[in-house]
Amino acid sequence: MPQNTVKKLKKEIKRLQELAYHDELTELYNRRGFKEESEKFLKEAVVSKKYKDKRKSIFIDNFSLIVFDIDNFKKLNDTYGHDAGDAAIKFLAKTIKGKVRAIDTVARWGGEEFIVGLVGASEEDAFNVANDIREKISKAKLKWQGKSVHFTVSGGVSDLRKFKTLEELFGVADKALYKAKRSGKNKIVMFSEL
Repeated sequence: MPQNTVKKLKKEIKRLQELAYHDELTELYNRRGFKEESEKFLKEAVVSKKYKDKRKSIFIDNFSLIVFDIDNFKKLNDTYGHDAGDAAIKFLAKTIKGKVRAIDTVARWGGEEFIVGLVGASEEDAFNVANDIREKISKAKLKWQGKSVHFTVSGGVSDLRKFKTLEELFGVADKALYKAKRSGKNKIVMFSEL
């Protein structure tokens, strides 16, 4: 196969991977991309926990998840329109990305829900990051077509203390998120507090 054809094929494969693993609106990972990226770190942390007496501290020893959801998103869409809802989603995505490290993984999980994987972070560390993001969003005013749009987020946090899979971590972080929603919104709840 000619070298030029191989280069074109590689470029097309890369473009298709971008489409398959990224959310078009936010340019973050989508669910599939998040799972693939975070599984690498999660496996390392699980192995490190299992053999912690034999492993050096340079290995990843924990992994935390934050699940965010925009509060009253339907009302925001109904009041300002779906384009304003998209602007809020983009604003939250940019805020989250600006508050985490390059090694961490951020994704739009679906709709107005986001997930963050924090490499090496404890549940308390993740809580602090999540609360910092929540505070920044609650104080911000999104400018939309000459109007100031205010919105808040709630979040749930978990880490690997008792869990080994992404599905388990997500399940308990999601339970913590719903506790935050049911108890007044604009809050972050750790799973260990349930």
